[in-house]
Amino acid sequence: MSSREWRYASAVFMGVMFDAVFLWKFRPYTAREHGPDLLPWYLLPVLAFVAGLLLTLGFDGKKRWVPVALLGGFFAANACLIVADCSADPTNHNLWPFEFVLIAVATAPAFLGAGVSHLIGRGRKVSG
Repeated sequence: MSSREWRYASAVFMGVMFDAVFLWKFRPYTAREHGPDLLPWYLLPVLAFVAGLLLTLGFDGKKRWVPVALLGGFFAANACLIVADCSADPTNHNLWPFEFVLIAVATAPAFLGAGVSHLIGRGRKVSG
C-alpha cells in the first residue's frame, strides 16, 4: 500500500477505535450509560485533533480526506453498533440520527488538525 492508503486506513481504524472506546465501551447497550467511561468524553475532540494533525503531517495529497476517512470509520462502526443493538431490542437507539450529528461535531477538530498540518507544511516550504 502507498503512504496515502496507509494514512486513510489508519484514519478509518482510528474512527473505529473512537467508536469502541467512547460509544460501545465493550458493554451491552443497557449498561453503557450507567458504568464508568473508559475515557472521558472531553478527550474525544482532543484525540480527533491530534489524529488529524499527525496523520496529515508530511502528506502531499488532499489533507481533508484523512479526517473524512476518520469520520467515515466512526460512522461505519456506529452504524454496525446500532444494527447489533437494535437486533436485540428494536427500541434501542431511538435517537440514532442525533448520534451521527454528535459524532460529526465531536470529531470536527480532526479537520482543524489537518488545517494546522497544512499551515505547518506551508511554513516549511516558505522557509526551506
